[in-house]
Amino acid sequence: MLTTVKDAAAARRSVIAIAKERGVRWVRLAFVDVLGIQKSVSIPVSELDDAFNGKVTFDGGSIDGFVRGEEVDMVLSPDPATFVVLPWTEDGQVEARILCDIQMPDGTPFEGCARTTLKRVLEDAGDVLQATQAALEVEFYLFDLDPDGSPTTRTTDAGSYFDFSASDRGQEARLATSIALEAMGIPISSAHHEHGAGQHELDLSAAGVLTVADRLLTVRGVVRRIAQRHGLHATFMPKPLEESAGSGLHIYFALGDLDEAVRLHAIAGLLDHAPGFTAVCNPTVNSYKRLVAAWDAPVYTVWSHRSGNALVRVPPAFGNEPPLIEVRSPDASCNPYLALAVLVEALADGIRARSLPGDPFTGSTYELPERFRTEHAIKMLPRSLRQAITALDEDLVIRGALGDHIYHAFRDAKMAEYERYRRAVHPWERAEYLRVF
Repeated sequence: MLTTVKDAAAARRSVIAIAKERGVRWVRLAFVDVLGIQKSVSIPVSELDDAFNGKVTFDGGSIDGFVRGEEVDMVLSPDPATFVVLPWTEDGQVEARILCDIQMPDGTPFEGCARTTLKRVLEDAGDVLQATQAALEVEFYLFDLDPDGSPTTRTTDAGSYFDFSASDRGQEARLATSIALEAMGIPISSAHHEHGAGQHELDLSAAGVLTVADRLLTVRGVVRRIAQRHGLHATFMPKPLEESAGSGLHIYFALGDLDEAVRLHAIAGLLDHAPGFTAVCNPTVNSYKRLVAAWDAPVYTVWSHRSGNALVRVPPAFGNEPPLIEVRSPDASCNPYLALAVLVEALADGIRARSLPGDPFTGSTYELPERFRTEHAIKMLPRSLRQAITALDEDLVIRGALGDHIYHAFRDAKMAEYERYRRAVHPWERAEYLRVF
């Protein structure tokens, strides 16, 4: 980790030297908007030194969540630790990518930068969480394309969980994606077919929380790029098919060698704040088609050692390794930085408050009677984006993690999305009502 100006200068020189050695012609300066959508500005490699010195700007007035009237000029601040040469070429041109934080023209951090927000939350949580790591299970679908290149929800893949077919294009695309990610310095611990036809999973090895957020952003882009090269469309949409499994983003936290009581406090923090962080971790209207009592999706704030549909699972530890804490509700449509920020904040708040999660649950959580849930203070996760926004409004801890600017920008964007959905007339409504009334 860079800790001094001298270290930072050395890292920048190293990046420039690597770019020259690898024959890089263009560098993509990448960042995300408040919704987690990746944006980028490409510069000639000769301009990279100027970029490191804060001389590359963009108009923040065109980016979701970046502007409050006068806030227009934004500065891209590349992080040398994220520099990577892309494992493909464009018309023979070698291109690299580097992730950026967003600054104001005077060099101060921009409060609407999601990556900076995660850094702040990690620093603030340092009093109770040190050297926390995360790992990911990322699920997605690969669908066929129409002749004109438009995505469909069709697939010739008839596989299910852990199935293998040597002639399956999805299998070929998944393997090519894993190879590309490994070449970019992103270790893949495993890759396999998931439950749904055309559904796949990539498992990312544990690393620091900020690094894992950076990696998820990269994975989404690489998966879609490689799929396109195989004549497929990759989607991280949480529930593209009504009768098939949804795609989740299971996040594992390794908190280190903590006292067991502290680990229980952390679990309690996740359960307590789950309704509040759901809007951030499941940020689309479609997310709530997945969070139903089916396909092992969590719907209640319970934890377990083995139940596949618990919100939080603490699987048995391997050997002398401390147990991991798995959060099973998020999906990969989230802003990686904001999702990890609110989850870390929930862990930390549970530890500070010394909350307790109750006894672990055994069996399927779908069968919990209402009386049992009431007696054990078990809450239901929000059932719609609108409910999730209301829960976020009421959770001051999660709002504090986001910061005032991002909270309001995110909320405004999501309320507008929900309103568009509410006003839309869906095919189901026509099928249900058009002939009847």
